[in-house]
Amino acid sequence: MSLTAEIIAKAESLDAIRAGMTALADVRKGFSYKAAGHDPAGGVAADDDRPAAGSPSDGSLLVLGLMHPPNDPRLDWWERGDSWGNRRLREISDKLRQWLRDAHGLKARPLPYHLEKGGIFLKDAAVLSGLGVIGQSNLLLHPQWGPRIRLRSIWIAADLPPTAAITGFNPCETCERYCQKACPVGAFPEGRYSRPKCYQQMDADVANEVAEGEVDPGGNPAWVIKYCRQCELTCPVGA
Repeated sequence: MSLTAEIIAKAESLDAIRAGMTALADVRKGFSYKAAGHDPAGGVAADDDRPAAGSPSDGSLLVLGLMHPPNDPRLDWWERGDSWGNRRLREISDKLRQWLRDAHGLKARPLPYHLEKGGIFLKDAAVLSGLGVIGQSNLLLHPQWGPRIRLRSIWIAADLPPTAAITGFNPCETCERYCQKACPVGAFPEGRYSRPKCYQQMDADVANEVAEGEVDPGGNPAWVIKYCRQCELTCPVGA
């Protein structure tokens, strides 16, 4: 078994996780960096979220996908400054970092989610590593889970063979665009995703938080934000 295959197998032995491997350099040369006008010489984030020293083109990315099923909506609730899904992915990332060090002597570092803190374009990395394709919803579509998947990545200080991108998987080709029709703010004018319109819905979600979260010792529930998932939940892929 190759080292990449062993790492993937270890990651996917964890509950509700799928994984792939790609080169950091390939992600930094990808579409999203070019479209956003980013200089790909940014650097991998250090533990304190500052850009790390050294060449940003070195190393590999282990890309992790966590299933977010409709019957467990709390994974997506924004509660106490984070979501339960994000917390789970951070725990998994740290376990895998320690395993990479102990089992293989590899230096590894879980990357932050946000680009400005040293993260990477996760959907680009997921496509390159074979976790899915980008759909008409502008979301990653996994063959089994559709868009109901959340992503994180771990930088590994080694040039590991990548996993292959998916071929022959084009679920939107004959779809009736249920995702676009379901959008409550019409964030797909002329069939193209509009980030500003999507943000309008997100702002409305923030303004309508509800007291439905974890209860503190005083019996008071935390306030939670339930971000819109209409485009995701109406997608028939993996449903």
